[in-house]
Amino acid sequence: MKKGKRIVCLLAIIGLVFSIFPQAFFGQANASAERSWDLYSEKIMAKDTGNLTLELELHGEFKLAKNVQITQEVNGKKYKKTLNDVRVGAENISVRVNHKNEITKININGPTPVDTMRVGIMTTNFASTDHSEIKLSSPTGLEVIDKVANQSFTIAAEEVITFTANSHAVTVKKEDDTELMTTANRLYVKTEEAGKISVDSITRGSVWTPVDPSYRGTFEITSISGGDKLNLINEVDLEDYLLQVVPSEMPASFGLNALKAQAVAARTYALGDYLSDRFAKEGYFVLDSVMSQVYNNTPENAITSQAVKETKGVIMLSNDGSLVDARYYSTSGGYGASKHQVWADGDGSFPGEAVPYLIAQSHTFDPNDSSKMLEINTQDEQEVLSFYKTLSYTGYDGMSPYFRWKIGLSKEELANTINKNLSIRQAADPNFVLTKNEAGEFVSLPIPAEGIGEFNNMYVAKRGDGGNIMELVIEGSTGTYKIIKEYNIRFTIRPMSSDTLGAPVLIHRATAGSEDYTAAPLTNYSILPSAFFSFEFDEENGVTFFGGGNGHGVGMSQYGAAHLGLNEGWAYDHILNAYYPNMSLTDASVLSGSFKK
Repeated sequence: MKKGKRIVCLLAIIGLVFSIFPQAFFGQANASAERSWDLYSEKIMAKDTGNLTLELELHGEFKLAKNVQITQEVNGKKYKKTLNDVRVGAENISVRVNHKNEITKININGPTPVDTMRVGIMTTNFASTDHSEIKLSSPTGLEVIDKVANQSFTIAAEEVITFTANSHAVTVKKEDDTELMTTANRLYVKTEEAGKISVDSITRGSVWTPVDPSYRGTFEITSISGGDKLNLINEVDLEDYLLQVVPSEMPASFGLNALKAQAVAARTYALGDYLSDRFAKEGYFVLDSVMSQVYNNTPENAITSQAVKETKGVIMLSNDGSLVDARYYSTSGGYGASKHQVWADGDGSFPGEAVPYLIAQSHTFDPNDSSKMLEINTQDEQEVLSFYKTLSYTGYDGMSPYFRWKIGLSKEELANTINKNLSIRQAADPNFVLTKNEAGEFVSLPIPAEGIGEFNNMYVAKRGDGGNIMELVIEGSTGTYKIIKEYNIRFTIRPMSSDTLGAPVLIHRATAGSEDYTAAPLTNYSILPSAFFSFEFDEENGVTFFGGGNGHGVGMSQYGAAHLGLNEGWAYDHILNAYYPNMSLTDASVLSGSFKK
């Protein structure tokens, strides 16, 4: 047979074999080329930007692939997005998972709604997010659901059920100790739409104003912290959330205008926490404590609910169209503070970058012309001391008993409270509690076991534009120390007898225009009321602190808002503009997304 015919014959045979057994030739190549994957459309339960993981509601946690693609599809168009745009709690997410169990593609289907809050519920006294047990009940009955196992059961009205954890499994029992189920899966608890669920394992409020801790919305329960503790998350409509925030943050007596301003500030602040992903790793947007905003610690009432409902959806935007950082606090002592001179930026720099609408302002009326605000030299120590020693001034916050305050300590008591707390703050914030070295530089070093030793002297090294102390230097027998940032300063000099090791410490207080400190004094307050203070030394009596205000001093003063609403008749938008200059009001729906390629 000729060579050409042999080749043609061989090719024919190969073709016949390939048509019957193609995998014999290309099976291995096809196996490596084809990548199996799964597509999941599920709610996002948690996001860890450090470890680059997402937790899906039904299929659990997945690692993100190195080259993960994130897009958002709106009105038939796709836009490139980042992990920041993937929101915990979002149900408009589709993810593609490869054979390595890595997420390779994420698509956000349409705008992500911002009408729901996820709240981490803490234990009694807001001590921890880790619950040893959780007891729930409802006057309308409960339904407990395990979505992964596709299992559910109902609980009768008023019956209490108990959740405990062991080895990462959650056990549910009835009051008679009958076990209903044990599961490693997340559990959901809900009641009728108009009903509330009572958390019977925690208390809220105080001895004088106890609160029945009942909540709208649904609960999620998971095991955490080594498997023997529980996490409790309340998912609730944003406006319903505010119904239980506003009364916990502002008294009804402050009037409707101030309460409306509070509602808008609280709504804006909550959405700021949501957008920040501050608690995304834990699966919620906010905590129910002062770490975010206090939630359900004071009973709801008609006027606070009215304030929420009449400002439904209203939030504040700054000049550049971004969400206002809606800080607020109790009382101004006559001046507000600039944000960048109170807190460090995210990269740790302090002072941080100035925020145009969170700037120091005078809230004190000029005694010579009440139509003007008093201006003092907030960098002059004698002028600041005189300002806080003067009780006759009046201002926006004049009706607050914290408008003026003073505290007296002996030098020994002052040394004791500093020695107890200085090392605590240095450990917690080492870059801002410093020790003077031999070269005369302030550096971060551990505090000696005896603290500062004997107290020698103390002076203000730096004040903010509003007069708030930013840096305080303390000289002791063991060395010289600089405390930076208002919280570190307020925490180090704690006016408590347990820290001063002396008699009960009194904070004497006065409202505006007083002739003396006639407001009810406070005993053993846990922290200095504010960083707006000065002090005088006396060889016999030690040191006397003269100050004003209560809180950090940034943004809206709540007592000031009350004055402007009740006494000046200002509407809530006017009040907000006084504290967040040049802000604009809009609807929260604008936060669902801007779609830039």
